[in-house]
Formats: sequence, structure tokens, C-alpha cells
Amino acid sequence: MKVSLRLVSWSIPLMLAASCAAQQVAPVSFAFPDALTNSSVDVPAPPASMMVSSASNVPVSSPAAQPSLWPRPYLFGGLALNRGGYAPSAGTFGGGVETETKHFLGLAETWYEDAPKQDLGNGNEFGVRARGFLRTSRGWYFGGGAQWSKLDTTSYTKQAWRPAFGGGKDVSLENFSMRAQVLYVLPGTDHLNELQGPEISLWLPSPASRSHLFYRQTLGIYGFHQTAVPTSDRQMASFLDFTMMYRF
Repeated sequence: MKVSLRLVSWSIPLMLAASCAAQQVAPVSFAFPDALTNSSVDVPAPPASMMVSSASNVPVSSPAAQPSLWPRPYLFGGLALNRGGYAPSAGTFGGGVETETKHFLGLAETWYEDAPKQDLGNGNEFGVRARGFLRTSRGWYFGGGAQWSKLDTTSYTKQAWRPAFGGGKDVSLENFSMRAQVLYVLPGTDHLNELQGPEISLWLPSPASRSHLFYRQTLGIYGFHQTAVPTSDRQMASFLDFTMMYRF
């Protein structure tokens, strides 16, 4: 209200001056006392603080969310394409919490997969994983963690702890962001198959963004030997997950 009143106080003398000039009538002395002795009237400009920028109505992009150690929960679900003696496709879902700060990021999640073995026609797998990373000023991060998984069938069960290490990078442009990550999963306590290999993950957009909805794709390429036969020829198998994630 103060701004508008001051603008009005400046506009009234200006309009009076313009009207008088148009009618070739001398300005009234109470409005412009110097006009009686000068042929031109110098009207002071409004203060700079009162000037209204033409760009004041242009929307400004909202600032990025402040980093916080407070964990944010999320859920995910999707399709898994499997090899290595499993059914070709399976459903997978799970949930967890993750945190993003300037120099640290981490997650802890649990998951379940309907993963029948081809020779038995039944089976399911579930597990947990926890990972933490230190982030550099250029968006790279490095670290690792551990994961546990268990396979249940009507004939047998398998379970193992496995460490993992690696890193990734966040890419952020004006209208696009992504996170790419590569880890190497070690056999850990898996003495039956000694499964190990690289795990490549991609997030769109990057979890470092303010988005709530993400696409995550994870490809694991693992080497292993036949169950309890370490001297057998090692085989390779790939596991590919396509999931949608929602972060609260």
C-alpha cells in the first residue's frame, strides 16, 4: 500500500504537467512554482526503489531443496528379467529410506521377488541392502556397503551376505538429470556358488533432484559355479530390473 501511494503522489503532478502542456496553459503555481519563471519544468524522477522492473512478473525457478540427513522413505516395484536357472521374468517390489546431503548419500532397502527356479517351478527371493557413499564437489561419489539375500524353494534354501564397493556420478542439466552407478558385488559368505560381478544402475531423474517419481534400472552380470562344485566351469548370468520408484 505504501508503494502504490507514493507512485500516485508522483503521477498526479506528471499528469497535470502533460495536460497543461497540451492545452498551452501555464502550469498552476501551487503544483509547479518554478514554471512561472522557467520555460521548461524539471520533474524529478521517482526514487530507484519505486521503479517497477518489467521482469518482475517473470516466474523464477524455485531453489533446490536443502540437503538434509533426515531419511526419506520410498517404495518401488516393477519387472525383473532373469537368467541363471530362474524363470525368464518375475515381479519385484520393495521399499526403503535414502538420504542426500552435499557430501554424503546413502540408502537402506528391502525387496522381494517372485523368482521361481525353472527345474522346480517354484521359489522366491528376498533380501536387504545398505550402502553409503562420500560425494565430491563435482558430483562423483564413492563407497560401498553390504547386502543379504535368501532364496526359498520347496526343496532347498540358499542365503548369503555379500559386500559391494564402487561409485557413481550425478549429472544435472537445466531440464534433465540422471545418476549412473557401478558397483562390484563380492561373493562374501556365498560358498555354494561364489557368485560375484558388476552391478550397473541408472536413475532418471537423479535422486539428488527434488522429484518424487523415479525410474531405476539395474543390470547385474555375475559369474558363478555349480552349487557346491568349486572345480566346475564358471558360468555367466545376467539379471535386469526395471522399476518405478516413488519417494515421499
